[in-house]
Amino acid sequence: LRSRDGTERIEVPNNATLDDLKRTIASNLDVPFEQQTLSLNQSLLMSKNPDAYTDLKDGGRSLKGLGLSHGALVYMKYDVERTVVPLVRVNNIPFGKKMTVDDLLAKQTRIEPQEKPHCLSCSLDGHAANVFQSYVRDMLGFAVQRCGFMYGETDPEGNVKVHFIYEPPQEGTPDDLVLMRNEREEERVIFLASQLGLQWVGIVLTHSDSDEHEYNLSGKQVKIVAEMQASAANEAFITAVVMMAESEEGEKFVNIEAFQVSDQCLMLWRDGWMELEEGKERKDIHEKGKENDDDGMLQVNKDVIVAGKDTRKIDTDFLLIAVPILEHKGMLSHNFPVENRVIAQTFLDLKQHLQRTGNQAYCERLADFHLLLFLAQHLDLQTDMALLLDAVVTKGAVADGYRLIIDSIAGIN
Repeated sequence: LRSRDGTERIEVPNNATLDDLKRTIASNLDVPFEQQTLSLNQSLLMSKNPDAYTDLKDGGRSLKGLGLSHGALVYMKYDVERTVVPLVRVNNIPFGKKMTVDDLLAKQTRIEPQEKPHCLSCSLDGHAANVFQSYVRDMLGFAVQRCGFMYGETDPEGNVKVHFIYEPPQEGTPDDLVLMRNEREEERVIFLASQLGLQWVGIVLTHSDSDEHEYNLSGKQVKIVAEMQASAANEAFITAVVMMAESEEGEKFVNIEAFQVSDQCLMLWRDGWMELEEGKERKDIHEKGKENDDDGMLQVNKDVIVAGKDTRKIDTDFLLIAVPILEHKGMLSHNFPVENRVIAQTFLDLKQHLQRTGNQAYCERLADFHLLLFLAQHLDLQTDMALLLDAVVTKGAVADGYRLIIDSIAGIN
């Protein structure tokens, strides 16, 4: 059984029914019968609506009839508070050896789920989200992982609104992601965002369809998110996960969920506990071939207590907090080709975009982040782009001189 309090083992007779299992859970684990919601679907643990999980509802059916056998993993959700009794361990410290401060600290570190996120909700610009997921679905076929940096705004209550998604240079495989970050390009992105009154608010990641995962984020992905959330200095920093899901009728569809990593996860990152080789400088977490994390498990380099057991592997679900996800129409359009994709942006793209939007005011024709980033490669940031961005924000007129320059870049006579 896997629950918010960890993974526990329970035994029932071979001919047991589902109700027999629930009665045994109530007796052995102190979770009342009526409090138990069971499912073979891991997303139950993060769900706000556990009643929607009906695959293990018929109490009279045998476990064998439900496809459960020795070693099966069942997910359980409940509201009751539990105290998991830690296992008694023999002290294996050699005679005469003293425990260091690090040893003592590790023994006291208990990994526990965080109940409330710092981000109350995450609202995605519907068009921006669709441009990202449709590329992953239609062009990449969910065959490899991909990510994007989300920019938007955060209100004082911690509600995040995402207005555009920047896709950095990257190389994805079915089970790994290598970011090849371009500092000059990211400086342009940050400048454009700041002029639009926006900031870096999160990251969007994908799972490959070939990855038969039963987790929300892998150990590798948790490291990426923890590093970025820590460097962003934004308590409401959010992570969106895009994956293929399957309905009860067997139909596949694209699903997007939002999470934050816990404060405890950030502590593990900042204190270097996610580095597997102690005593060495922290390596780039995006470098290929340096990870040894099992899927859905994060390895740390000191013992921690999870569900009453000492371990160096943490189920990543213990480090994630679900965040409600919403949708809105933002301030920008997203029709211009996106940067750093298989098919590169060209001057012809700019020409076609300007011709296609010819019936709009010029400031509206420029109100596309990906187009603005393309122009920023050819115009001065502090002068030219600053004036153009001001026109986009205020919906003001674009000077004739800049219109001529942009049309010239696009090859329009």
